[in-house]
Amino acid sequence: MYRVRLFALSIIMLVAVVALAQVDWASMSPDEQQEMMQKWQELATPTAAHELLQPMVGNWKTTTSMWMAGPDGPPMISEGESVKTMALGGRWLQEDYSGTMMGQPFNGRGMTGYDNYKNMYINTWQDDMSTALTYATGMRHAETGVFTFHGLTDEPMLDVQDRAIKYTYVIESNDKHVFTMYDLHAGDDFKVFEIVYERAK
Repeated sequence: MYRVRLFALSIIMLVAVVALAQVDWASMSPDEQQEMMQKWQELATPTAAHELLQPMVGNWKTTTSMWMAGPDGPPMISEGESVKTMALGGRWLQEDYSGTMMGQPFNGRGMTGYDNYKNMYINTWQDDMSTALTYATGMRHAETGVFTFHGLTDEPMLDVQDRAIKYTYVIESNDKHVFTMYDLHAGDDFKVFEIVYERAK
């Protein structure tokens, strides 16, 4: 664990050194240097936007519905478990998922956070049924509280790259939230995937 933390700290310091090398640090006044470092620190500090992910923290039982023939057809249903924690000092919501998919064991990891510089949420996903990384960006609706992400994914079976998709996270209560994925190539409301998370007792 110590080596992992040391490696992570080294990466952060390397990024900082590279960034500072792009500016004429020597010609800046002490006040300007302090201002730059303060800005860096502010951008690196978790905010209220990160706190809005807190309701999804916990241990969850999941029910997954997958519509192979489109949203009007019968779904393929499977069950699983999910553990969601706030990682890296509260900057990222990390999900570790285990269950089944199409009758096969399925494990995945997702990361969701808020980029203070870009002012948007970031979501990534990777699992053991693919070698690809799915990446999406999104926002939270101020009134409804719904998180909506847009991204791209590949469909190797259809020989299609960068197919547009939409994700939504709806927090229905402290003990339940729902993740839904839509295929935007097929239509705005073409639902292909849904996971219902219910807090484990």
